[in-house]
Amino acid sequence: MIPRMPAETPSTPSAKIIDGKALAEAERAGIAARVRAIRDSGAPGQNTVRLDAVLVATGTKASGGARVYAENQAKTCNALGIEYRLHELGDATDQTALLALIDRLNSDPDVHAIMVHMPLPEGINQDAVKNRIAPEKDVEGVNPANIGNIVYGHSSIAPCTALATLKLIDSTGTDLKGKRAVVIGQSHTVGKPIAALLMTRDATVISANKWSWGLPDLARTAEVLVVAVGKAGLVTAEWIRPGAVVIDVGVNRITNPDGSRSVVGDVAFDQACRVAGWISPVPGGVGPMTVAVLLGNVLQVAELSRRPG
Repeated sequence: MIPRMPAETPSTPSAKIIDGKALAEAERAGIAARVRAIRDSGAPGQNTVRLDAVLVATGTKASGGARVYAENQAKTCNALGIEYRLHELGDATDQTALLALIDRLNSDPDVHAIMVHMPLPEGINQDAVKNRIAPEKDVEGVNPANIGNIVYGHSSIAPCTALATLKLIDSTGTDLKGKRAVVIGQSHTVGKPIAALLMTRDATVISANKWSWGLPDLARTAEVLVVAVGKAGLVTAEWIRPGAVVIDVGVNRITNPDGSRSVVGDVAFDQACRVAGWISPVPGGVGPMTVAVLLGNVLQVAELSRRPG
Protein backbone atom coordinates (compact mmCIF):
# COMPACT_ATOMS: atom_id res chain seq x y z
CA MET A 1 0.00 0.00 0.00
CA ILE A 2 1.36 3.42 -0.98
CA PRO A 3 1.80 5.66 2.09
CA ARG A 4 -0.12 8.89 1.98
CA MET A 5 1.85 12.09 2.50
CA PRO A 6 0.39 15.18 4.15
CA ALA A 7 -1.57 17.27 1.67
CA GLU A 8 -1.18 20.54 3.56
CA THR A 9 0.77 23.17 1.65
CA PRO A 10 2.53 26.37 2.74
CA SER A 11 0.61 29.55 2.02
CA THR A 12 3.52 31.27 0.27
CA PRO A 13 5.77 30.05 -2.56
CA SER A 14 8.81 28.17 -1.33
CA ALA A 15 10.23 26.42 -4.38
CA LYS A 16 13.48 27.45 -6.01
CA ILE A 17 13.10 27.89 -9.76
CA ILE A 18 15.38 25.84 -12.00
CA ASP A 19 16.37 28.36 -14.67
CA GLY A 20 16.73 26.29 -17.82
CA LYS A 21 17.63 29.35 -19.90
CA ALA A 22 20.60 30.26 -17.70
CA LEU A 23 21.77 26.65 -17.49
CA ALA A 24 21.48 26.27 -21.27
CA GLU A 25 23.47 29.46 -21.81
CA ALA A 26 26.29 28.09 -19.65
CA GLU A 27 26.10 24.79 -21.54
CA ARG A 28 26.37 26.60 -24.88
CA ALA A 29 29.37 28.60 -23.68
CA GLY A 30 31.18 25.37 -22.85
CA ILE A 31 30.26 23.90 -26.24
CA ALA A 32 31.54 27.00 -28.07
CA ALA A 33 34.88 26.77 -26.25
CA ARG A 34 35.33 23.11 -27.21
CA VAL A 35 34.35 23.81 -30.83
CA ARG A 36 36.99 26.57 -30.96
CA ALA A 37 39.57 24.10 -29.65
CA ILE A 38 38.76 21.70 -32.49
CA ARG A 39 38.95 24.48 -35.07
CA ASP A 40 42.30 25.69 -33.69
CA SER A 41 43.98 22.31 -33.27
CA GLY A 42 42.60 20.18 -36.08
CA ALA A 43 44.30 19.57 -39.41
CA PRO A 44 42.57 20.86 -42.55
CA GLY A 45 39.49 18.72 -43.11
CA GLN A 46 39.42 17.69 -39.45
CA ASN A 47 38.80 21.04 -37.81
CA THR A 48 35.04 21.31 -38.22
CA VAL A 49 31.99 20.24 -36.24
CA ARG A 50 29.05 19.59 -38.55
CA LEU A 51 25.35 18.87 -38.12
CA ASP A 52 23.26 17.71 -41.08
CA ALA A 53 19.51 18.04 -40.59
CA VAL A 54 16.75 16.70 -42.83
CA LEU A 55 13.42 18.46 -43.26
CA VAL A 56 10.59 16.96 -45.30
CA ALA A 57 7.88 19.49 -46.13
CA THR A 58 4.37 18.23 -45.38
CA GLY A 59 2.36 21.37 -46.05
CA THR A 60 1.02 21.35 -42.50
CA LYS A 61 1.27 23.88 -39.69
CA ALA A 62 3.52 21.47 -37.82
CA SER A 63 5.85 21.35 -40.82
CA GLY A 64 6.01 25.14 -40.82
CA GLY A 65 6.96 25.04 -37.15
CA ALA A 66 9.71 22.56 -37.95
CA ARG A 67 11.11 24.93 -40.58
CA VAL A 68 11.17 27.79 -38.09
CA TYR A 69 12.93 25.51 -35.63
CA ALA A 70 15.46 24.56 -38.33
CA GLU A 71 16.13 28.24 -39.07
CA ASN A 72 16.69 28.99 -35.39
CA GLN A 73 18.86 25.91 -35.11
CA ALA A 74 21.03 27.19 -37.96
CA LYS A 75 21.51 30.53 -36.21
CA THR A 76 22.44 28.86 -32.93
CA CYS A 77 24.90 26.52 -34.63
CA ASN A 78 26.50 29.45 -36.44
CA ALA A 79 26.90 31.33 -33.14
CA LEU A 80 28.71 28.34 -31.63
CA GLY A 81 30.91 27.66 -34.64
CA ILE A 82 29.05 24.51 -35.69
CA GLU A 83 28.54 24.01 -39.41
CA TYR A 84 24.86 23.43 -40.16
CA ARG A 85 23.53 21.95 -43.37
CA LEU A 86 19.80 21.57 -43.95
CA HIS A 87 18.59 19.04 -46.53
CA GLU A 88 15.05 20.02 -47.57
CA LEU A 89 12.85 17.51 -49.36
CA GLY A 90 9.45 18.13 -50.93
CA ASP A 91 6.15 16.73 -49.72
CA ALA A 92 6.17 14.21 -52.55
CA THR A 93 9.18 12.50 -50.98
CA ASP A 94 8.58 8.85 -50.22
CA GLN A 95 10.23 6.62 -47.64
CA THR A 96 12.67 5.12 -50.15
CA ALA A 97 14.07 8.53 -51.09
CA LEU A 98 14.35 9.65 -47.47
CA LEU A 99 16.15 6.49 -46.40
CA ALA A 100 18.50 6.83 -49.38
CA LEU A 101 19.44 10.34 -48.22
CA ILE A 102 20.08 9.09 -44.70
CA ASP A 103 22.28 6.31 -46.13
CA ARG A 104 24.36 8.90 -48.01
CA LEU A 105 24.78 10.99 -44.88
CA ASN A 106 25.68 7.89 -42.86
CA SER A 107 28.47 7.01 -45.30
CA ASP A 108 29.87 10.55 -45.67
CA PRO A 109 32.90 10.94 -43.34
CA ASP A 110 32.47 14.72 -43.36
CA VAL A 111 29.04 14.36 -41.74
CA HIS A 112 29.43 14.07 -37.98
CA ALA A 113 25.82 14.29 -36.80
CA ILE A 114 22.39 13.61 -38.30
CA MET A 115 18.88 14.53 -37.20
CA VAL A 116 15.51 14.37 -38.95
CA HIS A 117 12.94 17.06 -38.22
CA MET A 118 9.46 15.86 -37.42
CA PRO A 119 6.69 15.46 -38.51
CA LEU A 120 7.11 13.29 -41.58
CA PRO A 121 4.53 12.91 -44.36
CA GLU A 122 1.93 10.17 -44.17
CA GLY A 123 3.24 6.94 -45.57
CA ILE A 124 6.73 7.32 -44.08
CA ASN A 125 7.39 5.09 -41.09
CA GLN A 126 9.08 7.18 -38.39
CA ASP A 127 10.51 4.11 -36.68
CA ALA A 128 12.15 3.00 -39.91
CA VAL A 129 13.73 6.44 -40.28
CA LYS A 130 15.02 6.46 -36.70
CA ASN A 131 16.41 2.97 -37.12
CA ARG A 132 18.26 3.97 -40.30
CA ILE A 133 20.33 6.76 -38.72
CA ALA A 134 23.77 5.39 -37.82
CA PRO A 135 23.95 5.15 -34.01
CA GLU A 136 27.29 6.97 -33.92
CA LYS A 137 25.75 9.94 -35.77
CA ASP A 138 22.36 9.89 -34.06
CA VAL A 139 22.53 13.13 -32.04
CA GLU A 140 18.90 12.94 -30.91
CA GLY A 141 19.42 9.49 -29.45
CA VAL A 142 16.37 8.09 -31.24
CA ASN A 143 17.95 4.98 -32.72
CA PRO A 144 16.89 1.98 -30.61
CA ALA A 145 20.54 0.98 -30.29
CA ASN A 146 21.31 4.21 -28.42
CA ILE A 147 18.23 3.93 -26.24
CA GLY A 148 19.13 0.33 -25.46
CA ASN A 149 22.67 1.25 -24.48
CA ILE A 150 21.29 3.59 -21.83
CA VAL A 151 19.46 0.70 -20.20
CA TYR A 152 22.71 -1.26 -20.01
CA GLY A 153 24.64 1.75 -18.69
CA HIS A 154 26.95 1.90 -21.69
CA SER A 155 28.35 5.21 -22.92
CA SER A 156 26.00 6.37 -25.63
CA ILE A 157 24.12 9.32 -27.05
CA ALA A 158 21.04 9.81 -24.86
CA PRO A 159 17.74 11.24 -26.11
CA CYS A 160 18.08 14.99 -25.70
CA THR A 161 15.03 15.66 -23.53
CA ALA A 162 15.93 12.83 -21.17
CA LEU A 163 19.51 14.04 -20.78
CA ALA A 164 18.29 17.64 -20.35
CA THR A 165 16.00 16.47 -17.54
CA LEU A 166 18.91 14.80 -15.76
CA LYS A 167 21.03 17.95 -16.10
CA LEU A 168 18.27 20.06 -14.54
CA ILE A 169 18.05 17.65 -11.61
CA ASP A 170 21.84 17.72 -11.21
CA SER A 171 21.77 21.53 -11.11
CA THR A 172 19.86 21.34 -7.81
CA GLY A 173 22.71 19.45 -6.17
CA THR A 174 20.46 16.46 -5.48
CA ASP A 175 22.29 13.18 -4.93
CA LEU A 176 20.09 10.69 -6.74
CA LYS A 177 21.53 7.60 -5.10
CA GLY A 178 18.69 5.89 -3.24
CA LYS A 179 16.22 8.73 -3.91
CA ARG A 180 12.68 7.73 -4.86
CA ALA A 181 12.01 9.06 -8.34
CA VAL A 182 8.60 8.84 -9.97
CA VAL A 183 8.41 9.39 -13.73
CA ILE A 184 4.90 9.97 -15.06
CA GLY A 185 4.93 9.29 -18.78
CA GLN A 186 6.30 6.29 -20.67
CA SER A 187 7.01 7.47 -24.21
CA HIS A 188 9.89 5.75 -26.00
CA THR A 189 11.98 8.92 -26.45
CA VAL A 190 11.17 10.81 -23.23
CA GLY A 191 9.60 8.96 -20.29
CA LYS A 192 11.32 5.60 -20.65
CA PRO A 193 14.82 7.04 -21.30
CA ILE A 194 14.44 9.41 -18.33
CA ALA A 195 13.61 6.44 -16.10
CA ALA A 196 16.59 4.53 -17.47
CA LEU A 197 18.99 7.44 -16.89
CA LEU A 198 17.76 7.81 -13.31
CA MET A 199 18.39 4.10 -12.77
CA THR A 200 21.99 4.49 -13.93
CA ARG A 201 22.39 7.00 -11.09
CA ASP A 202 21.11 4.46 -8.53
CA ALA A 203 17.78 6.18 -7.93
CA THR A 204 14.79 4.05 -6.90
CA VAL A 205 12.64 4.57 -9.98
CA ILE A 206 8.91 4.09 -10.47
CA SER A 207 7.67 4.45 -14.05
CA ALA A 208 3.99 5.42 -14.25
CA ASN A 209 1.51 6.81 -16.72
CA LYS A 210 -1.72 8.79 -16.51
CA TRP A 211 -3.66 5.52 -16.20
CA SER A 212 -1.66 4.20 -13.24
CA TRP A 213 -3.78 3.30 -10.23
CA GLY A 214 -3.52 5.72 -7.28
CA LEU A 215 -1.38 8.13 -9.28
CA PRO A 216 -1.72 11.18 -6.95
CA ASP A 217 -0.72 9.09 -3.93
CA LEU A 218 2.13 7.54 -5.89
CA ALA A 219 3.42 10.95 -7.01
CA ARG A 220 3.33 12.19 -3.40
CA THR A 221 5.95 9.61 -2.42
CA ALA A 222 8.49 11.02 -4.90
CA GLU A 223 11.56 12.92 -3.79
CA VAL A 224 12.13 13.56 -7.49
CA LEU A 225 9.01 13.88 -9.65
CA VAL A 226 9.26 14.04 -13.45
CA VAL A 227 6.07 14.67 -15.42
CA ALA A 228 6.01 14.05 -19.18
CA VAL A 229 2.43 13.28 -20.14
CA GLY A 230 1.19 16.15 -22.30
CA LYS A 231 -1.85 17.07 -20.21
CA ALA A 232 -2.01 20.68 -19.03
CA GLY A 233 -2.16 21.11 -15.25
CA LEU A 234 -2.39 17.38 -14.55
CA VAL A 235 -0.25 17.58 -11.41
CA THR A 236 -1.57 19.88 -8.68
CA ALA A 237 -0.10 20.76 -5.29
CA GLU A 238 -1.78 17.76 -3.64
CA TRP A 239 0.30 15.43 -5.83
CA ILE A 240 3.64 16.79 -4.64
CA ARG A 241 5.71 15.75 -1.65
CA PRO A 242 6.89 18.84 0.29
CA GLY A 243 10.44 19.72 -0.73
CA ALA A 244 10.48 17.47 -3.81
CA VAL A 245 12.39 18.24 -7.00
CA VAL A 246 9.76 18.63 -9.74
CA ILE A 247 10.73 18.56 -13.42
CA ASP A 248 7.93 19.49 -15.82
CA VAL A 249 8.58 18.14 -19.31
CA GLY A 250 5.08 18.79 -20.66
CA VAL A 251 4.46 21.38 -23.37
CA ASN A 252 0.79 22.24 -23.87
CA ARG A 253 -0.73 25.09 -25.86
CA ILE A 254 -3.93 26.36 -24.28
CA THR A 255 -6.47 29.07 -25.03
CA ASN A 256 -6.96 31.58 -22.23
CA PRO A 257 -10.37 33.07 -21.30
CA ASP A 258 -9.49 36.24 -23.25
CA GLY A 259 -8.76 34.21 -26.38
CA SER A 260 -4.99 34.52 -26.18
CA ARG A 261 -2.75 31.47 -26.39
CA SER A 262 -0.24 30.30 -23.79
CA VAL A 263 2.25 27.49 -23.36
CA VAL A 264 1.98 25.65 -20.05
CA GLY A 265 3.32 22.44 -18.59
CA ASP A 266 1.81 19.32 -17.08
CA VAL A 267 2.24 20.77 -13.58
CA ALA A 268 0.01 23.51 -12.12
CA PHE A 269 3.03 25.75 -11.61
CA ASP A 270 1.71 28.36 -9.15
CA GLN A 271 0.28 25.67 -6.90
CA ALA A 272 3.38 23.49 -7.11
CA CYS A 273 5.65 26.38 -6.14
CA ARG A 274 4.04 26.39 -2.68
CA VAL A 275 5.07 22.79 -2.05
CA ALA A 276 8.11 21.77 -4.11
CA GLY A 277 11.68 22.40 -3.09
CA TRP A 278 12.80 22.89 -6.70
CA ILE A 279 10.72 23.19 -9.87
CA SER A 280 11.36 23.74 -13.56
CA PRO A 281 9.04 26.21 -15.33
CA VAL A 282 7.32 25.88 -18.70
CA PRO A 283 8.49 27.57 -20.80
CA GLY A 284 12.07 28.22 -19.71
CA GLY A 285 12.96 24.87 -18.13
CA VAL A 286 13.56 21.63 -19.97
CA GLY A 287 13.07 23.20 -23.43
CA PRO A 288 16.15 25.46 -23.60
CA MET A 289 18.34 22.77 -22.06
CA THR A 290 17.12 20.21 -24.61
CA VAL A 291 18.34 22.42 -27.46
CA ALA A 292 21.71 22.86 -25.73
CA VAL A 293 22.01 19.11 -25.13
CA LEU A 294 21.39 18.42 -28.82
CA LEU A 295 24.31 20.66 -29.73
CA GLY A 296 26.39 19.05 -27.02
CA ASN A 297 25.65 15.68 -28.61
CA VAL A 298 26.76 17.08 -31.98
CA LEU A 299 30.06 18.09 -30.43
CA GLN A 300 30.43 14.72 -28.71
CA VAL A 301 30.02 12.69 -31.89
CA ALA A 302 32.40 15.03 -33.75
CA GLU A 303 35.03 14.54 -31.04
CA LEU A 304 34.57 10.76 -31.14
CA SER A 305 34.95 10.75 -34.94
CA ARG A 306 38.38 12.40 -34.61
CA ARG A 307 39.76 9.76 -32.26
CA PRO A 308 41.99 7.13 -33.88
CA GLY A 309 40.58 3.63 -34.09
